[in-house]
Amino acid sequence: MLFWILMALMMLVATLTQASLPVWAVLGYARSPVLLGLVLYYALNHKLWVVVPVAFTAGMLQDGLSMVPLGYSALLFCLVAIVAARYRQLVLSEAAVTAAFFGGIASLVVSLALYLLLRKADLISCKGSVATLHILGSGILGLVTVPVVFLSMAGLHRSLDLIEEEGVDVTA
Repeated sequence: MLFWILMALMMLVATLTQASLPVWAVLGYARSPVLLGLVLYYALNHKLWVVVPVAFTAGMLQDGLSMVPLGYSALLFCLVAIVAARYRQLVLSEAAVTAAFFGGIASLVVSLALYLLLRKADLISCKGSVATLHILGSGILGLVTVPVVFLSMAGLHRSLDLIEEEGVDVTA
């Protein structure tokens, strides 16, 4: 039970953190992907039945923070989580390098896919240079933000000894 309470609390903390972190014009006004970092942490360290609800909820919260129609980010977060979970046996899931790699790539891909979806639905109209700057800025922020989220979450789970208590295997 403590595992699920911690997960819900971390979703709230991630949402508030992402909303309150500053954005920089140099990075195309991209936001730090704290919610995506949380999704990637669970995707690389827990079973898929834990990951999908986290990814969907985090995506809905992400859409709620922005002017994106509800469900766009939820779909993309779920796809990213499934792909990351597919490759978790090939990487050291708690390593900062792994978090930086997955964070940078996932942020870049989610930002690009979101831009393309919004462009196709004619919900966004900005110059290609601004969109490119935003997408690259998202990737850079993913490289920096996601390792911090990973290390924080790993420390919390270890300190609370949630692995054995809830039967959720962090290595699986």
